[in-house]
Amino acid sequence: MIKTHFGWDLLPYSPDARYIMVIRDPKDVFVSSYFFFAKNGSIGDSNISVETWLKLFLSERFVVWESWAANAAGYWAQRHRPNVRVVSFKAMKRDLPGTVRMLADFLGVQISQQELEAVCEKSSFDYMKRIDEKFRMWQMIPWIQVGPMVRKGTHGGSSELLTTEQQRQIDEFCIAELKRLGSDFPYDEFCDPVPQIAQPEVTV
Repeated sequence: MIKTHFGWDLLPYSPDARYIMVIRDPKDVFVSSYFFFAKNGSIGDSNISVETWLKLFLSERFVVWESWAANAAGYWAQRHRPNVRVVSFKAMKRDLPGTVRMLADFLGVQISQQELEAVCEKSSFDYMKRIDEKFRMWQMIPWIQVGPMVRKGTHGGSSELLTTEQQRQIDEFCIAELKRLGSDFPYDEFCDPVPQIAQPEVTV
């Protein structure tokens, strides 16, 4: 098994392999990336502001990897392949047992109820938080201590860091990028867009 953040175009393809892509709301991705890279010092500067990180995030090529929209669009375009499955993080948090059973079927694995419950338990946030050190990557910068990998694992919690307007900026940028890329990715299905502010009626 190989876990990667690479886009589809950077992966070697084999019809014998199985590809599972989990897509998360970009607002939550932003918060996760900020705490991991900017606040934990994983890229060498723990004093990067939210505003600076937001400017980097809202660019065609993010400082760490390609933009969220390009990454999502790349995998979404491959969803019709029989060996590719695109999974919603939002749906996974809502129904973990259903997601595990669906992926077991996709992988051609017979799974008992006892095995299903064991996989769900070991896929839970509480379990993974207890074994956080097993998820930690290599020391990217030798003189900087690697921070925790598992922080909250929630869906829809970006308001802890972002203002409503900043959340809306991310939504608008990602939706516009998906459109520019010609992708029909169903943003509303995978994400929770911040409602637009109703414009007051102008009376003459």
